Amino acid sequence: MEMLKNKSRDLLNHIEGFLGYVTEVSLHFEEAVKDYILGRTEDFEKRRIEVAAIERKADDALKTVKYELYAYKLIPDTRADVFKLMGDMDDVVDFSKDLLMEISIEKPVIPEFLQDDMIRLSEASSKAVSSLVRAVRAFFSDLHIVDDRVSKVVFYEEEADKLEESIKRRAFSSQEIDMLSRKVQIRYFTERIALLSDISEDISKNVLIYAVKRKI
Repeated sequence: MEMLKNKSRDLLNHIEGFLGYVTEVSLHFEEAVKDYILGRTEDFEKRRIEVAAIERKADDALKTVKYELYAYKLIPDTRADVFKLMGDMDDVVDFSKDLLMEISIEKPVIPEFLQDDMIRLSEASSKAVSSLVRAVRAFFSDLHIVDDRVSKVVFYEEEADKLEESIKRRAFSSQEIDMLSRKVQIRYFTERIALLSDISEDISKNVLIYAVKRKI
């Protein structure tokens, strides 16, 4: 019995370590997008490479969590939910890494009049991810505050939605952007950055469901 308690403690510590990587990625993502928009290309590339390195560490941490979940038959009542939740959080990391790679390859040109809102959009999406991590932590430590944590994810997703629409409207109505292809590219990356907050909201709603199941 004591061995199982120790294994359960180890599992929660490893989950916390994995979630720490998710938070790191969200913070680097926000700063990387800001660096790119402000023309700090070298700093952007350093952060992009750092995110890729953290993603590999997160993958290793996730493998350990999944192994412990099944090898030691820990938290049997919620094992499937935790397995799915950890996989979803890993998708957030993968999406962030892939989006930074897309920016690095395609090098979208963001006109000065859209830069502040694009930065604010990346901040809103990053805060949605950070709030999601807090909701997941609450799922393991204090079910009573899961609702509050999820509400913050929803708030930042709604902020991102507003900014996304504003950026796209301003881009397509602008005379300063003279090529349709540039407008389409701005629209694409605006939607991709905002999608990170959408993904976070979707996962947070699942966390709510998992929390309700644990309370029953």
